[in-house]
Amino acid sequence: MNKKKSTYYLVPLILLLTIVPLIVFVQKYQPNLIQFEWSSLEVEKFDFFMYHKAIAITVIGVVMCILLAFRYKAKQMEFKLSYQFIPVLVYAAFTLLSTLFSQYKYFGIHGSMEVFETLWVLLSYCVIAFYAYQFVNTFEELDCVMKWMTIGLAVMLALGVGQAAGYDFFMTHIGQELITGGRASDYGIDLTFEKGRVFLTVYNPNYVASYFALMIPMEVALLIRHKKWYMKAVYAVMLVASLVCLLASGNRSGIVAFALTGILVIVFYFKKIMKAWKFIVPAAVVAAVIFTAFISKNDLIIEKFVRLFTASETPDHAISKIETKEDVAITYQGEVFHTRYEITEEGYISVSLYDDENESINHTFDENNYLYVVDDPRFPGFTIQAVNLNEEVALGVVADNITWYFKKGDDNTYYYYNIFGRWDKINNPPRVAVKFLERVFEERGTIWSKTIPMLKNSILFGTGADTYTVTYPQNDYVNKTYAGTQAALDVKPHCFYLQVATQSGVPAMIAIIVFYVWYFITGAKLYWRASYKDGIEVLGAGIMFATFTYMIVSILNDSTVSVAPIFWALMGLGVSVNEMVDKKLKLQLDPVPASQIESNVKSHSADGKAIKNKSKKRSRK
Repeated sequence: MNKKKSTYYLVPLILLLTIVPLIVFVQKYQPNLIQFEWSSLEVEKFDFFMYHKAIAITVIGVVMCILLAFRYKAKQMEFKLSYQFIPVLVYAAFTLLSTLFSQYKYFGIHGSMEVFETLWVLLSYCVIAFYAYQFVNTFEELDCVMKWMTIGLAVMLALGVGQAAGYDFFMTHIGQELITGGRASDYGIDLTFEKGRVFLTVYNPNYVASYFALMIPMEVALLIRHKKWYMKAVYAVMLVASLVCLLASGNRSGIVAFALTGILVIVFYFKKIMKAWKFIVPAAVVAAVIFTAFISKNDLIIEKFVRLFTASETPDHAISKIETKEDVAITYQGEVFHTRYEITEEGYISVSLYDDENESINHTFDENNYLYVVDDPRFPGFTIQAVNLNEEVALGVVADNITWYFKKGDDNTYYYYNIFGRWDKINNPPRVAVKFLERVFEERGTIWSKTIPMLKNSILFGTGADTYTVTYPQNDYVNKTYAGTQAALDVKPHCFYLQVATQSGVPAMIAIIVFYVWYFITGAKLYWRASYKDGIEVLGAGIMFATFTYMIVSILNDSTVSVAPIFWALMGLGVSVNEMVDKKLKLQLDPVPASQIESNVKSHSADGKAIKNKSKKRSRK
């Protein structure tokens, strides 16, 4: 394949690494959640960061499939296959089957609110990894991809540094007109987080950590790889800007991940670090100064780390459970309070109050207000009142100073009136390790404690691509009321591995882990003994550390269309680079001695001159 044609094949990869992460444009869409009683009655929403990225990834994935098919047909002998991609194939198969068997195929095909990681996007990730492996076979091709990725990173850093300085481009007149197609006045745009908080074009500051988990190790590798001083200066400046953006995102998961990666780097390169102390020490001092400067002025990060190590025990809520079945059963401090009502033929409302033993609970009745006041010390402050709610008879129950409304449905069971003005059943989902998870990991821990039990339904197949929003217990109204998140919807588990396991199935999650561990072990063996005399080994090690940092950050972050394509592209590049480095090291370790070459020549002919003449004839021919 000539050099020019090879460059053409790199265009999809270049677009993926350079342009796609920068896409920000408004899209009006229907979330299709109105069918669920726990959702609001909104029929339309707006997305700026995810929708069009998902479309671009899918289109690029299709183009890559066509080019892969063309390469296989035209250059079958050059078509590479690797056993390392078997786990990727397994992951793709389980993702496809999970979506086909899903109860919620619509979301797998069209995408869900704020996420849009459809089946097509997830399959495109797999294609992206294999495409990068297939078409990047030389250092020149790898270097070309890295140059374009650097350009995209530079644009991202310009946006990030501006946000860190309190200047958000997306809130300027030009920025708003650009991302709305000249219709900024039609939208009430408010994309800004706290002033000075960096979110780039990846939608959420949490994803900034995932982005720089990949970019910072690559910047370090590119800085080392380039010999010219001005290129080193460029990457040094970009590295400082990246650290500023990472810290200004206020994300502690990124800091922890880089600390672990730093330990790994020290283990790998301790001797080399000692030899290069004149460069390492100043670099470490600059990084420490930047870190200290931001930490000292960033209360957000300080508070998060303080809570991590000094968090108090999560108090038990007075009301642990409310069941809406044939009656309303409220578990308060371990005691169960029951209530129900009947409408008599005369139109009177008869309310019953009783405990778990079916014994009547002492109370007084205020006829003027139709109010039942509980006198039982087991249920202090409880009151029940028959009310007219939206032209329907309902019970207003005050328990633990919170007012809850219930009505009897057509099925003779009770329903709860939620914040969206809709009647729904209260769910009391199973939770695990509540004390530990909610104390250490806060909001994430609450989500994990309810997500982990969901895995029992994903032992083989998951619920389907992008179905987490509709399978997570959004109607856990008791806990949401105490947390003050009644109107919030949890659309992602804040953990890549739980995300894959619940949606694609536990085997799919295992396949992803096997794919990465296989790649990492292969790379670690290579780069442990590499001499790093040329750029290919340096970039290969950079990819390994970048993907390692991403996998650590992914314990606390989800896969997202803003960053995941870069990870999958680097994985494909990493497998290909490992093969190139392996061949290079084998040639260095097993050179053919000159004496052996000479003996082989003599054994084939007693006349070296004749061989020379024959070779000349062949060349003329």
